[in-house]
Amino acid sequence: PAGRLLVVQQHLPFNVAQAEDGSWGGEWDEWDLLATNTQGGRHMMGSLNVEVLFVGCVRTRVPPEAQAAVAEMLAVYNCVPVFLSDALYDSHCNGYGPTVLWPILNNQIPDRHAGGKGGDGTHVSSLYNAYVRANDAFAHTIRSVLRVGDMIWVHGYNLTLLPAALRQTKLPAHCTVSFFLHSPCPSPEVWRVIPHRSELLRGMLAGDVVGFHLFEYARHFMTSCRRLLGLGENVGGPTGGGLCINTGSRRVTITVSHVGIDPDVLNARLRLPETAEHEGRLREQCKVGERIVVGGVEMLHPLQGAHIKLLAFQQLLENYPVWRKRLTLLQVCFPDKQRPEQSAQQSAENREVVRRIEEAFGPDTIRYFEVGAELDAKLWTKNTRLALFRAVDVLLNCAMKDGLNLLPFEYIHTKHSQQASGVVVLSEFVGCAHVLNGCVRINPFNLEHVVEQLDAALSMPPSERAARLSKDHSFVASHTTRTWLHVAVQDMRRTAALHASGEASSSRPTLALCSFGSEMRAGQQLPPLNVEALARAYVQSTRRLILLGLDGTLIQQEKVMHHRKMFHDFSDHSLPPPPAALHCLAALASDPCNQVYVISGRSASDLEACLGNVDGLGLGAELGFMQMRPRSGKWLKRELSPAQERWKDTARPIFERFTLRTNGVYMSWQESAAIWCYHNADPDYGRFQARQLTVALKEQLKGTGVSVLHSLSKCQVEVRIGAINKGVFADAALTEAHAGGPVDFVLAIGDDDDDEYMLSAVTARASGPAMLERLRGRLFTVAVGSKDYSHARFVCESSRTVLQLMQTLRDGRDASFRS
Repeated sequence: PAGRLLVVQQHLPFNVAQAEDGSWGGEWDEWDLLATNTQGGRHMMGSLNVEVLFVGCVRTRVPPEAQAAVAEMLAVYNCVPVFLSDALYDSHCNGYGPTVLWPILNNQIPDRHAGGKGGDGTHVSSLYNAYVRANDAFAHTIRSVLRVGDMIWVHGYNLTLLPAALRQTKLPAHCTVSFFLHSPCPSPEVWRVIPHRSELLRGMLAGDVVGFHLFEYARHFMTSCRRLLGLGENVGGPTGGGLCINTGSRRVTITVSHVGIDPDVLNARLRLPETAEHEGRLREQCKVGERIVVGGVEMLHPLQGAHIKLLAFQQLLENYPVWRKRLTLLQVCFPDKQRPEQSAQQSAENREVVRRIEEAFGPDTIRYFEVGAELDAKLWTKNTRLALFRAVDVLLNCAMKDGLNLLPFEYIHTKHSQQASGVVVLSEFVGCAHVLNGCVRINPFNLEHVVEQLDAALSMPPSERAARLSKDHSFVASHTTRTWLHVAVQDMRRTAALHASGEASSSRPTLALCSFGSEMRAGQQLPPLNVEALARAYVQSTRRLILLGLDGTLIQQEKVMHHRKMFHDFSDHSLPPPPAALHCLAALASDPCNQVYVISGRSASDLEACLGNVDGLGLGAELGFMQMRPRSGKWLKRELSPAQERWKDTARPIFERFTLRTNGVYMSWQESAAIWCYHNADPDYGRFQARQLTVALKEQLKGTGVSVLHSLSKCQVEVRIGAINKGVFADAALTEAHAGGPVDFVLAIGDDDDDEYMLSAVTARASGPAMLERLRGRLFTVAVGSKDYSHARFVCESSRTVLQLMQTLRDGRDASFRS
């Protein structure tokens, strides 16, 4: 086999049992999607050319002293057990996942706090803590068996945090983590109700691949990431024909692939004599005779729609007398083990409707069975279900919400194998309704519509029934479990290949925009900054100029965006660099050999509030329009002509009009600029309005000497005087410093487009004959983060790397003083 695939589920697809002699054994679980005891178990995995391991809990309680023996027994079947304490296992099966997550994933918004007993939410925190511990236990077990190159495929809402838990420690090389959500993924308006919503999104995004059954679910997930995690324009986009989310450090592939059934397994079951015997007994017991059979199988839960089905059938018989002696409803319901109270209530409601139908239209009109009551639970098997489908002429599903339901697939294949006609009447809120285009779709929230469509299905000509069934069977036959498995493994292998080539990383190679002597040529890929070479040049120099950006350079951009959302135009909330960066700035600025500047687009008051206490530090506010030279303590302002002042009068009413129309935006007026910020607006509408605003401003301000820029990453539209930028400031600072004595070391670091002016100006000035030779090997222009092109000569990964660099220079300075 070419590698290994670890299939991780809440439970192993293997039922463990202890024999009377105390030994442990078991058999494959025929109800599991990825395992069946027909044809030897896991035969669907055979064509994947990988060794398959199953990882999950066992449903049977195994005492601690027997766990080693059970693990050894399961290893024969390529199963790896995850053993949880009794309390943690109970919470894992019945706690946060089914109580809090599952209802909201299915669009059930709680009346009060989600998941609390009695609706008060007091137990949510403890349930979530157990949910985290269970996911951590799964991660621990997986790490114990991982090898280089393994593919880890995680399934289900109970394990959304597992991808992130796996990455808490470094995985073996070339390992790929994929997560597949089998339930619906709600819209952001519903997802935001989930407690710990951001943690769950980040947990799934820790995977290399995130899969969904339908594009609708994938779209909701991507929109939630944009709206709740602020990923902005990085959400969505083609990558090998698929979708991706750029998290900032890497790309996560988003896939859409609907799981199917295994026709080989169903054919084997349909050929079994016991299936035919089940069908015969069912027809005899129900006294079907010549009646048309409408039927279905549902869980006893309100969302599954069995109650709506019974009401619709009752109304059909009342409104369409022609069907009263010609129809039988054959309905099977099974209990929801995780929600017994809801099951009991649903059962009582169903039985009341059944009683009314029997009294009004006779007992032969309806046959209602509940597993564990009228039907022995041990006798309700897949073969029994297939026998029921053979007897049913119209499959009716009235679910109000259901993510993965493969019973319509089984019904379609069963009728096709019978060479019999059959009609599927399917709720549009069931996932497979989006892929079965031959079915009759209904809105279960409109009972009259359900009755009308059911009557139409019953009256449908045989030719139309056959055509619809044939159309759906084409999809069922071509989109099988085997196909789904192959697509999933191909996605993981493709992603692993992208990782190996570096294409899955969000860090793209940055190319040089300008040359510097013989050391750098335009178009050449920029190398990472060599900190040792930088430190060596720093120590050996005596006249140094250091130019630094602020937001995104000294402060993480994520923190900057969070601060803007929280405090935007509030006073007394300037965001300073972290204490470690302030300490380094103070140390570097105190060196008489250094001139250190921090240049920012912030206002002078904001910049002084967060950096004014650093003695000896030079500041450039509003991209250099306001300047405070090192050790001066006074602000100097560039003079503006009357024409440069008048643009604000033109721009102000335009800004006011768009601000009035767009909730959540605010204006920031500076002496040389105006900034329209939409961090707190609806992200889609804010971006749309920003584009319209940019067009309007460019049209009205044409010829005034100002520039209009729309920054998607910063969520702002900015108008500034065109002659003011960081490049003008940096060129003046370098020229002035050199005039006081030859500069023999220059360091300029920045992260965004404004900083590119600085990097370009420094490179251009340093390339002149007056400085070129003296600065050879001592000019360090550095771009922070990933971009396509830059005027810099080097790149570094993030603001964390900048901090480490400054600490190195600080320590080198102290060492040189000591020597």
